[in-house]
Amino acid sequence: MARTLTEANFGNLRELLEAEPPKWLADSAAASCILCGECSKGRSLLPSKFRVSDPQRVCDVCFVRLESVQPYLMNEVSNAAQLPTHDLTDLSTLRSWVNFPWGQTMEYEIYKAANTIKAYNRVGYLKPEKSIPDVILRHAKGLAIITVVKVGVMVTYNIGTGLVVARREDGSWSPPSAISTCGAGWGAQAGGELTDFIIVLRTTEAVKTFSGNVHLSLGAGLSAAVGIAGRALEADVRAGDGGYAACYTYSCSKGAFVGCSLEGSIVITRTQENSRFYGSQSITSTDILLGSLPRPPAAAILYRSLADLYGKLDG
Repeated sequence: MARTLTEANFGNLRELLEAEPPKWLADSAAASCILCGECSKGRSLLPSKFRVSDPQRVCDVCFVRLESVQPYLMNEVSNAAQLPTHDLTDLSTLRSWVNFPWGQTMEYEIYKAANTIKAYNRVGYLKPEKSIPDVILRHAKGLAIITVVKVGVMVTYNIGTGLVVARREDGSWSPPSAISTCGAGWGAQAGGELTDFIIVLRTTEAVKTFSGNVHLSLGAGLSAAVGIAGRALEADVRAGDGGYAACYTYSCSKGAFVGCSLEGSIVITRTQENSRFYGSQSITSTDILLGSLPRPPAAAILYRSLADLYGKLDG
């Protein structure tokens, strides 16, 4: 079925798409599930009058009935189809100055990534010698943007979340895929830091690595963060079920941390968050990064930030 409904198809499905929400009963009001012998595992987007953007658990009968209109509802009512609500220019909020390391939703990951690029543009303008070389950015096949918190003495632990986007042949950007990371490092180091990473995916193989379910990153990095600003550069090798590739990692840090270390991290695709955001249980990170999905309106602020970044390169 096409992602948009023709007038004929819409006429046939009008009753379903314009259905009124039923009166819901509390679980305590029913002695057993209706129609289902067991609680169903199916989740579907519901018509617009239900006023929910997250896929909802529905009975098996409704799951089958709604299956034919899911592509249409993905374009109309999913979280990805909604305009962004976070304001990058609102400097009165803490989140405008500090990205929190763990984002609960894709919407916040989009805000964090846009905020990271905005901060990088500011640093690159004031201190060009600390910016990512133009030639590396210009030929990048994708970017992964992650905020990580790291603490420890000698042995350090890190955790964080972010997203990855791929750059298509025509120069446009793919929809974002949510990721998380955790890991450990060992070396002559002590303290704690909050770091915004921009990982340059230099090849299509690197994008494929991030499109897998999980991959391992190994690299040796140098880091120095004192007060509100620091910077690190790291070359690492990544391997997982999506393949293997080398990447360049650039970062700006906030905290008090000095040292050099051998880092090891696991990066995991947040499949459930991707499903919640796009409204499909079957969507994969490969579909998102390497497929032909349209750019979601919810990521508009991210695409504007990327346009500003690459606009300077073209200029």
